[in-house]
Amino acid sequence: MSVKKLHILIVDDHQILLDGIESMLQGVGDFIVVGKCSDGNSALDFLNNNQVDVLLTDLYMPKMTGIELTQKVKKRFPEVKILALSVSYDVSIVHDLMDAGISGFIIKTIGREELIEAIQQIAKGNIYFSREVSNEILRSLSTRNESEEENYHLTEREIEIVKLIAQEFSNSVIAKKLCISERTVETHRKNIYRKTNTKTIVGLIKYAVERRLI
Repeated sequence: MSVKKLHILIVDDHQILLDGIESMLQGVGDFIVVGKCSDGNSALDFLNNNQVDVLLTDLYMPKMTGIELTQKVKKRFPEVKILALSVSYDVSIVHDLMDAGISGFIIKTIGREELIEAIQQIAKGNIYFSREVSNEILRSLSTRNESEEENYHLTEREIEIVKLIAQEFSNSVIAKKLCISERTVETHRKNIYRKTNTKTIVGLIKYAVERRLI
């Protein structure tokens, strides 16, 4: 039985990087690079006519930035997972990417194995940040003054569930760990999203990290 291929689109305004990333992904059994685009507009055109599971995009491009492309793609093709790549970054950009719906962010200096791992993780619905990015986020949070006003208006049980969600546990696993029903977990989950004004796991994790809940 043939393995279902993961269709990958690469977007970068430098041809050498397009070719280099494609070369790095060659030979990975379940990967197939279905397209390479040099700007966001051509990427959107490609998505209109082709199946894409994972989009790799440069963060800084002249015609359309990676953030702008992410926003447009998630609006029109919400099922596509997006991994941003850049040689430089700052924490505010990472937060903007998360708000836009990014699934991961990596530095272009990483090796082939980490690139493959990042793509595999976000294809599964997980979030992936390269170590440098994760460390920078944590450093920025450690210097930020916590606001006293909200104990995040989440109950102790809801905070407990947020921590388990961040560990990528399913509702059934969370239910077993907490000795409650799956329906109760789903109710808590809905209340957590409502209280935190988030709609996705990415948004919820960003909320939790900023407030040091996880």
